Amino acid sequence: MEKQSLEQLKGALENLIHQIENHQQNRNKIANVSKLVKSLNAFNEWQYNEETSEFLNLITGAICDPNGLGKLNLMLKNAKIPPKYYDIFYGMLYGGGEEEFVCIDCGAHCGLISDIILHCGGKSYVFEPNLYLNYFLNRKYKNNPNAILYQKAVDSKAYKTNFLMFENRMLSQGNRICSSKQDDKTTQSYEVEVIDLIDFIENEILKHHSQIYFLKLDVEGVEFEILERLIATKLYQKIRFIACEIHEYMFEDGETKLSSIQKQIKEQKIENIFLDWV
Repeated sequence: MEKQSLEQLKGALENLIHQIENHQQNRNKIANVSKLVKSLNAFNEWQYNEETSEFLNLITGAICDPNGLGKLNLMLKNAKIPPKYYDIFYGMLYGGGEEEFVCIDCGAHCGLISDIILHCGGKSYVFEPNLYLNYFLNRKYKNNPNAILYQKAVDSKAYKTNFLMFENRMLSQGNRICSSKQDDKTTQSYEVEVIDLIDFIENEILKHHSQIYFLKLDVEGVEFEILERLIATKLYQKIRFIACEIHEYMFEDGETKLSSIQKQIKEQKIENIFLDWV
């Protein structure tokens, strides 16, 4: 639905409200609102049909090409990855086995991104602290040597803490390890281990691999501290692509945290850290 159409409807409704409050009877204003509502409904129906058609085409492609690009395109759409980042994964397919695609999926949830990495022939270090999701992830990846699963959270330092269940929902994507403005919606938690991601990359991965191809961070608020250290240590230079989902809305000083990272990226002319992942 376009912003301009909504603004037109808002104006028409305001005129109609003014008419009602002043006990007026102007059929033209009523007809104008009715016309705009019908137009918006028609647009929504068209948009729905377009999206349905797109998904049907993607599903057809996935059925016809289950091991290649057809299925990959459906997986990318399902994971809600911005199309401008599709080339990250297309590049893995094109590699043809000549390059080792080592990836880290932090905050894997149900594994949508790791599924894409594995489909493209990569190796995924999968971090998901959620105890219940790990049951499914273990079943999914138990026979795949390229999926290395850790039921641990990540941060810029190592410790143990409570894993907070947002709105007390076991599988919520908002479950987290840090305090935030959402704490009043959380009463249940359980203890999890948190690893120092920078230390893990330096001492566990780069000891065996020359470079990391892709790092995804969807870690519900601790991304700021991790990004700070990745930049301070220059470790980002050892990672080709870093995609981060930002959760500044969770904190009173969230905009300040985000501005600090954006400033560092700009000043140091860093081109491989993406803050608009999803």
